[in-house]
Amino acid sequence: MPSFEIYVVDAFTTARFGGNAAAVVVIPHDKDMDESTMQSIASEVNLPMSAFVKAQTSDQALYKLLWFNPTAKAAFCGHATLAAGHVLLNILKLPATSIQFDSPAGVLNARKGSADEIVLQFPSSPPTAVTEPPSAYRTMLHAFTGLPLAETATAVFYYAPRANDLVILLDGIDDAEFAALDFAPSADAAREILALNMRTAVFVARSQRDDTDSIARVFHINNPGFDEDQVTGSAHTIIAPLFSSLFGMQRIRAHQCSRRGGRMLIELPGSDTVVISGNAVTVIQGNIST
Repeated sequence: MPSFEIYVVDAFTTARFGGNAAAVVVIPHDKDMDESTMQSIASEVNLPMSAFVKAQTSDQALYKLLWFNPTAKAAFCGHATLAAGHVLLNILKLPATSIQFDSPAGVLNARKGSADEIVLQFPSSPPTAVTEPPSAYRTMLHAFTGLPLAETATAVFYYAPRANDLVILLDGIDDAEFAALDFAPSADAAREILALNMRTAVFVARSQRDDTDSIARVFHINNPGFDEDQVTGSAHTIIAPLFSSLFGMQRIRAHQCSRRGGRMLIELPGSDTVVISGNAVTVIQGNIST
């Protein structure tokens, strides 16, 4: 019976049981695993995402990477990519300090930073403003927040076509108010309102803290088992070009203030690329038989 190394990693955090959890399954170069088995493992571990990596070259510089949530194959996942990079570069200590992932989202670059953080290079997903938001968007905003926002607060809506995400930029709200908002009392109602095949609703605001530039909360509209995503690398490929365009920021210290919470550093070396750096912690490692 084939056996494979499996790791549970908390991504975008330096503390166990923080950040966003992902399973990482390492498939040896001389073994194979079909996608139905990958899906079964992802369903069994029942984490927000599972990453499956297999070396494609003898120098272990290129890996095949696939993502699965408990119910389906995923097109892209930032936190599971960071978890995979952490396992390969920090736990298994590959001889290379940088690797590439051949993934459904294209070839993604990962390298080890000076403090053992993983530095990822992702495609940018710039959003465009929704100049006349449909009433459904406003209703959705109230459904997620439960109550109207404070009188000082405003909301501007954006759509990111590459990611198929709706972005709600809040202004006139401080960090404590943003973190305290009850974003999901009527998530089912909001999901019905957003019957537009959008993937995610991303709430974001500027931070007033000296050590933070952006704060965010992210909700997977069509994934009832995980209504709020704990830390979302993909959402920050949208937030980065948005903050660059609006506020001239090329370097963003981001905090996703979910229940588990997580932090990352975002940099924009060019118009098409977002570089995301974050730490990760291994909480479980073992073997799984198939």
